[in-house]
Amino acid sequence: ASAGGAGGTDAARSGAGPGGERGSSGPPFAPCPPPLPRAPFLLVLVASAPGHTAQRQAVRASWGGAHRAGGYPVRTLFALGAPGSGEEQARLEEESQQHGDLVQGRFADTYANLTLKTMMLLGWAAAHCPGAAFVVKVDDDVFLNLPVLARHLGALPSPHRLYLGRVHWRVQPNRDPGNRHHVPASAYPAGAFPPYCSGTAYVLSGDAALGVLGAAPHVPPVPLEDVYVGLCARWAGLAPTHTARMAGSTHYPMDLCCYGEVLYSVHQVGPQAMASAWAMVGGEGGACTPLHRGLGVLRLTPPSQCCLLDFMMVKFSR
Repeated sequence: ASAGGAGGTDAARSGAGPGGERGSSGPPFAPCPPPLPRAPFLLVLVASAPGHTAQRQAVRASWGGAHRAGGYPVRTLFALGAPGSGEEQARLEEESQQHGDLVQGRFADTYANLTLKTMMLLGWAAAHCPGAAFVVKVDDDVFLNLPVLARHLGALPSPHRLYLGRVHWRVQPNRDPGNRHHVPASAYPAGAFPPYCSGTAYVLSGDAALGVLGAAPHVPPVPLEDVYVGLCARWAGLAPTHTARMAGSTHYPMDLCCYGEVLYSVHQVGPQAMASAWAMVGGEGGACTPLHRGLGVLRLTPPSQCCLLDFMMVKFSR
């Protein structure tokens, strides 16, 4: 199936897609939640891997367990491919029965198949939850401040054709065959990639997600999922919207103001830290006051590790 054909469970379970590799054997069945009874305002789709059980549980026990955020209905699901053994698959099936939040494709869960995984989860959203106003794609080691993000999206004057994230500009393809980010000239012969949002976390409005899916059959595959989504977005006439409040691949140290108020997403947050970060959103660490902001700026060096300084510098440099 092509990337554009990944809508719905059956298509999502078929073989390889853009830049991907077909698994030698698929799972006996692909755990997939039933169609959602009501469309959430915000549907969060977490790209995970079969062995990341602790990370998924940490997300469920923190931001991913919320059904309302910022006054809006939200739902979080996990997307993954086929594991390498029947024992792993049996554990996934048990996890799916317990939580009902796994969407699994019939393809090998490998780095080369990240593009296929993303197209699968977007296709599932289009088929099973077409009424969602926004779709968020995140990695499973990302902390997502759902209340702050939902309030921001709810306040937008026009919720259409949105492709929001930490935008990368003028990135050149990596031509080193030994690098896992390698993009051969045969896959992308041009120079710099068009602007695209970091794959750690980005938001698509419902119509933008459909635009990306519709563009996929017309866009030659590349192995980098965030770049591929950006290429599909360009084909669909979608321009990425930059926000410094999504940290991209940058990891910021735990800070009350950064995690509880300023940032929408933070990368490289482990299972133990996820609960602490979520407690800050709930106000358990106190309010983010001007004093907290000042102390955060003073104690976090270099400045690139302070989300407040980074936010101001990026915001006013564009």
